[in-house]
Amino acid sequence: MKFLKIFEWRKFSLPMMGVLFRILKLITFRDRNLWAFGCWIGKKYDDNAKFLFEYVNKNHSNIRCVWLTRNKNVVAQVRQLGYEAYLSSSFKGVMMSLRCGVAIMTNGLDDFGAIPLVGGAKIVALWHGVGGFKKIYNENYSGLKLNVKRTVDAVFNWVGRDISLGTSEYTAERVMEQFDVKRDSIVITGQPRNDLFREKMERSSLVSNVDFDSYSKVVLYMPTYRVSPNTHRDTVKDILQELSSSKKFQNFLEKENILFLVKLHPLTQFAMDSDNQHFQVLGDKQVRSVQHLLMAADCLVTDYSSCSVDYALLNRPIVFYVPDETDYLSYSSLNDAYERVVTDKAMNVDGLIEKISAGDIASTKQLNDLFEDASIVGTCYSENMYRAICNQCNLEVV
Repeated sequence: MKFLKIFEWRKFSLPMMGVLFRILKLITFRDRNLWAFGCWIGKKYDDNAKFLFEYVNKNHSNIRCVWLTRNKNVVAQVRQLGYEAYLSSSFKGVMMSLRCGVAIMTNGLDDFGAIPLVGGAKIVALWHGVGGFKKIYNENYSGLKLNVKRTVDAVFNWVGRDISLGTSEYTAERVMEQFDVKRDSIVITGQPRNDLFREKMERSSLVSNVDFDSYSKVVLYMPTYRVSPNTHRDTVKDILQELSSSKKFQNFLEKENILFLVKLHPLTQFAMDSDNQHFQVLGDKQVRSVQHLLMAADCLVTDYSSCSVDYALLNRPIVFYVPDETDYLSYSSLNDAYERVVTDKAMNVDGLIEKISAGDIASTKQLNDLFEDASIVGTCYSENMYRAICNQCNLEVV
């Protein structure tokens, strides 16, 4: 219900926000060396914004970085790390919003508060999963509906931006269509959160309370969120119940000494427990970040989720498990990347066992070819983004 209320506010506040943003653009005392960061509607300290925030803090002292949030616990968390953070509704938070020259968001402008005061700052959209297979925003509209949406967006757009992150020319093309932006506003940098993949870390430090040493292989299952309007059921719940009750699948895990880790989407409403040591469901508190979790896995099992694009950078096997594909495609739209990449998929438990056993990385290579531009392979994505922002803002790179 809270999620729905947020979007009601976003819808009915458009005229007021449109006027406010235009007034805020008249502010002349914004500081381009002051960068404000936020993510997940101001509720979390996570994702691309978090990784870029920490990188710039550590490596570029010419930039003053501040984290804005609606969550007091996040303020305490960020300050404990030694960084600057404020409630977006506090006096200091309001002043930072009004003075920042660059505002770096992960989800939308409401990352900076219910009433974002960053109009006139250079808005940078890092997003929370560049690539993937699902059609979003303008990709789902055409004809008259698309023209109406563009007219509404001209009044005020909660995902409006001046700079957009891309990881390849393919993702740049999609961002242009999704958010109705021009190619010269999209920078091919890679996602800052994936810089973590180049660090050497002990597996035991990546996820808490999991005894990895007892297993020969770790398979991570990360399904996307979905509730079928055809059956009014959470399809993921049905899939998990089938896997957990399948004797064949359980025997396979035990025989191969595989740990099958399940991490549900944050929007998933049901909880699931398992007393099988080879089949474990992780809670959010056990996971430092999705990127840490991906690093812990020898193989990823997923479906329509963009997490496969991130995981492919590790050059490890990816299995697409889509037993509900027919039902899912009846109510969801996927882009052409799905047909281009997901050519070899598991449709049932037998197929899943076969593909986990095979350990094939063909899909991984296809994902990297499509989503990772040759110009950024092996580079630091956070540094790429820092330099791109400085270039767009006419700032000296220090």
